[in-house]
Amino acid sequence: MDNSWQPDPARAPTARFVPDRRYTAMAAAGALVALGAAIGTNDPRGRLLAAIAVLVLACYAVSDLVFSPRLEASAAGLRIRSPFARAQIEWSQVERVRVVSRMRGGLRTAVLEIDAGEVFVELSRRSLATSPEDAIALVLAFRPA
Repeated sequence: MDNSWQPDPARAPTARFVPDRRYTAMAAAGALVALGAAIGTNDPRGRLLAAIAVLVLACYAVSDLVFSPRLEASAAGLRIRSPFARAQIEWSQVERVRVVSRMRGGLRTAVLEIDAGEVFVELSRRSLATSPEDAIALVLAFRPA
């Protein structure tokens, strides 16, 4: 019997955070409704406004699908895929991972902040499909001691 079993690196444990698909579906549905409004109206200003809504909502839906998962954590490090940042970061490069809470307009918002020198990313609840507080606990569980 061979006792030289080695774990497969491709099957190593990872935590993946994808954008909340409910919001992706709502953005796609909104783009279709706005497209119908753009086609069905005779008002040039209304058509322009609806066309802008189609463009913005379609970009949200497409970016959620193309840049997914937004964050992957493993024992090797972090992999970030967002419309404005793409990076593969080893844990030795990560300077800080924290949750930052702010009050704006009477509402509390929290983001997961990853600082790795030249790479600085903030990920929202929508981008992670979970609260940043829950995400940081899972992400930091992969960080070597």
